[in-house]
This record gives sequence, structure tokens and C-alpha cells, in this order.
Amino acid sequence: MDAIKSLFENICRQAAIDGSEVELLLTGGESLTLRYQKRQLKTFDSTQSQMAGLRVLYQNQQGYAYTERLDEESLLRTYREAFENSKSVKKPVAIEISLVQPSKVPTVENVQLQGDNSLDEKMKIAEKVESLCLEKDKRIESVPYLSFSERKGFKRIMNSNGLDQKFESGVYSAHSYPLAKEGESSKMAGRTAAARKLSDLDIEKMTTLSVEDATSLLGARALKTGTYAVVIRSDQANMVLSMIDGYFSAKNVDQKTSLYKDKLNQEVASSKWNLIDNALKSGGLASRPFDDEGSPSQETVLIENGRLKNFLTNSEYSKKMSLPLTAHASRSPNSEMDIAPSNLLVSLGDKTREQLLSKYPNCVLITNFAAGLHSGFKATTGDISMPCEGILYEKGKPIRAVDQFILSVNIIDLMKQTEEMGNSYSEDATSYHCPDILIGHVKLAGS
Repeated sequence: MDAIKSLFENICRQAAIDGSEVELLLTGGESLTLRYQKRQLKTFDSTQSQMAGLRVLYQNQQGYAYTERLDEESLLRTYREAFENSKSVKKPVAIEISLVQPSKVPTVENVQLQGDNSLDEKMKIAEKVESLCLEKDKRIESVPYLSFSERKGFKRIMNSNGLDQKFESGVYSAHSYPLAKEGESSKMAGRTAAARKLSDLDIEKMTTLSVEDATSLLGARALKTGTYAVVIRSDQANMVLSMIDGYFSAKNVDQKTSLYKDKLNQEVASSKWNLIDNALKSGGLASRPFDDEGSPSQETVLIENGRLKNFLTNSEYSKKMSLPLTAHASRSPNSEMDIAPSNLLVSLGDKTREQLLSKYPNCVLITNFAAGLHSGFKATTGDISMPCEGILYEKGKPIRAVDQFILSVNIIDLMKQTEEMGNSYSEDATSYHCPDILIGHVKLAGS
């Protein structure tokens, strides 16, 4: 017997009496996190969660409420709260808002955990992350940040139009951030890995990359201020996508907070930029058969040869702005409806990293945006002022590690000045995939 469906049908009957429409978003899952320090288990965190969020449409207004209890009394009380919230909203709405109609959704491959592994197997992997880092290079003093985790979850959406859709997903992941020391110099860097099958979780490669990243920066010296060719390494280039992802939201365009407002079908980047959002990518960390209001997922071209081709929409903003429905409704049970991307992928170029670094006599490979996204990027203007670390190259050969320099450029200019894309993606676990980016002339402020 499907108890949740039966309870939701009771809510639908009450909604019909009230003259409202109702949607239920139900999420839940299990998580396990293991952390070892100095070869001793320091964290064993196993949790389960579930949450139901109700969205009510009444007289073309939306009301929201949520609960972590799934009994009949709690769900009905949550419905009443959402219904009352919808009555209190007085937002002007230009179009009629409606719930999604039932439709066939596509199949998404490789999004669930595979195999049945014991806790002992998982603990051995978690313990090995630290020991691998320490064994790879004697300059690794410690691994301050590391973990192994297992996540399993489900999402179910039902509404009073008869829609009822569910999917499950899961992932194993691990990360390591080793601290390297040599003399007075100390540097830390990190990598992550993810897989649906435990035996595919490549902690050997992940720890090798994190150790190489940390040790490669030892002895770094301040970069002299000047104009340089720059290659943004693929794992850091993924952050460029994080800078621009909100610009594609039709909601942000409508609210005039997107720099891509009025840019549809215009050039927003160099011809080397081809960007898609693919919610159906096999194995993608953000892959899903439907969005958070139940619309079937799809692949959407965002930038084609440098031209902006589409915005991301949910059902409301598709109607409001007369745009194609791209199925990018996004919300959690305890939040209101929004718009967000899934898997963002920039098309690969045909140049190796070595070829990119050899194109100009002097080139800086940026290996770390040291301050993180939120402290170095201003979304309202697109201005980047990012402290960086990296490697200085001359005639394609690495000369020395460099730090204490600032990348100062506007994100629009960075994309328009992109000369080449690399031919491979980062090994890191992420739903945003961008190859190395070569920009021919960028001002770097250093010593």
C-alpha cells in the first residue's frame, strides 16, 4: 500500500473543496560520512532524513509550507499553512500559474549506487585516503581535510493534476586536502572523486593529484605585475561556470539581475565557447529525469559558438517571458520555486595543456583561485578580483611556482577574450565541466 499517495489524495480532496491546487515535493535519504586523522577514526556520522514541502496555488498566488513528519495530521496541517500563506500573498502576476500536467519522463542512466558493500569495506577506503597522501611525498606533513561519504536519496513529486513521479540517486565520494611543507614554505591543495560503484572510486588518482597540487606550489614567489597569457586549469575553470550560471536564469533576467538580459542571440563569448546544460547526462552528479515541479528533463544549448541561445526556465517563467520550457524548476521542500542548472558542460577544444602553455613566450597556469568564489567575484557587475596561485611558464617550460597575484578582469571580457579550450576535463567530481581556458592577454597584479 502506498501510504503517502493515499495521504496526498486526502489533501487533494481538501484542496478541491478550498478551490486550490496543490503540489507535494517529498525528499529523503541516507548519508554516511567517515573521517580518519592520524590513522584513527575521528568521525562516524550516519543520518537519515525526510521532508515534505507543499506548494498551493490559490487565485493565482503561491503559498509554501513544509514538514519533517509524514503522518496524516502533520501533512494536512502543512497544507492548511501553505493554503493560508497563498491567501496572504498579493503579488501582481501577469500570467496564469498552473501545475505541471502528467507526462512521460526520460530514463537517466547510472545515477544510483551499484553493488552492496559492507561497512568494513567503506571504512578501509576512508582510512586509505590519509595514508595514500602521506606515502606519496615526504613533504606532506598532514591531511587536515579529508573524508569518505556515501549518499543515497530519493525525490517524489505529486500534484492535484494527477502527476506522480519519483527517482532515486546515490554517490560515493572522497576528498583530500594535504598540507605540504618544505622549509618555511607550506601549501595546501585538494581534489575530490566520485563514483556510483565503490570499486570505481579512484582514490589513488585523487590523492596523487591533491599531493601534486600541494607540492607543486612549494617555494612559490610573488609574481611581478604585468600582462600575461593565462591558462586557467580545468578544475579552476569549472568555477568560471559557477560565476555565470545565474545569468542563464529567466527569473534573474526578468528581475534584471542577469548580465545576459537583452543578450539573447547576441555574442556573449568568443566562438570557442559552446555550453550546454544536460540534465540527462549518464552518470552526471546533477542528472535527473524531471525537474522540481515534474517537467521532463532535457538537454539545452545555452551558448553556441559564442552566441547566447537560450535561458533556463520553469513553467512560470516560460509562460511569463514567452520562452521555451527547459525544465529547470529548482526548489527543496523548505524553499520557494526557483530556477537552476543541472550538469553544465563546455565543449572540449583540440589543444593539450602543453600546447596552450606553449602558445606565448610567457604564460601563467592558474592552479588555484585562493580566495574562493564568493570573496572574489561580484555577480552584479561581473568583475573578478581573485587572489591566485599557479606556475609561471616560459616557452612552454615550467619556471617556478608563483603566488600573491590578483586576476582582475570582467567575466564577460574573459569569455570574449578566450582564444582556445583544452581537450580534457578535470578529474574532480563536479556537475560543472569546463576544459582549460587560454586567454592571451590578462593583467595580473602582483609585486
